[in-house]
Amino acid sequence: MTRSRRVLPGMLLVVALLGCSAGTAGPTTDDVASAGSPATAPGQRTRPGGMMPSGTTGVSSTTGKVGAEVERLTVDVLERLPHDPGAFTEGLALVDGALYESTGLQGRSSVRRVDPATGAVLQLHDLPSSVFGEGLAASGDRLVVLTWTSGVAFDLDRTTLRPRSEFRYDGEGWGLCGTGSELIQGDGSNRLTRRDPVTFAVLGTIEVLEAGRPVERLNELECVGDDIYANVWLTTDLVRIDAATGRVTARIDASALQPAGGGAGDVLNGIAYDPRDDTFLLTGKRWDTLYRVRFRA
Repeated sequence: MTRSRRVLPGMLLVVALLGCSAGTAGPTTDDVASAGSPATAPGQRTRPGGMMPSGTTGVSSTTGKVGAEVERLTVDVLERLPHDPGAFTEGLALVDGALYESTGLQGRSSVRRVDPATGAVLQLHDLPSSVFGEGLAASGDRLVVLTWTSGVAFDLDRTTLRPRSEFRYDGEGWGLCGTGSELIQGDGSNRLTRRDPVTFAVLGTIEVLEAGRPVERLNELECVGDDIYANVWLTTDLVRIDAATGRVTARIDASALQPAGGGAGDVLNGIAYDPRDDTFLLTGKRWDTLYRVRFRA
């Protein structure tokens, strides 16, 4: 089963130059924008400070700025680990060495705690059969998991995986990640929504642009310091997004991980950062392998 997902229209940017003899045309709205030139890998970057500017209050909007070049990165595979080939992976989160995973498909969606070394499912909580599970984020002693079109997010106890409460929201749910002070939610467009981790109230939005063009179909998300990493659905690419500006600062080619065969929907999806050794865990929908990688130029 492969869902048919709605792609929201891109942003139209009109630039009017008054009193000038020459002008610059606005950017086009490609589904997936092109990448720029290589530079340093994210493991070499140190970006201190919070994700959002201090003093921000109320609902605000951040739009990616055109300017600096986009790095082109690839993956170095450090380790291959087992992964449940029946898991239609929607979200990954690594907390104190424990790996949590959310899976999709209506009637088969779940949240699980997994041993990353063996792939064994140590705990399992099935979501209601009426929903299609989506992205997952850890927030303190809780896990929050989205649903695709049901407009509900489930708040689970991280130790027991038992439901504690629910949040309602408008639109679709795709990816989710946590910064410690906020949750960042995607809806399949190039817009990410900043949410209060306790109430799920909207705090603001982030418009994601790459070289001035909207990057649509942002799927699984992982918040790392001042950056947000995102799978681009139906591709083997990830993008690194500056959370303060919405600008894509790197495009990562992970095509070397794509297994041969498989269905059209069995795509790269699932990012978890391991701060213990500055590596990432990557997998895909119904993949039998979880990869530990670093990104490099």
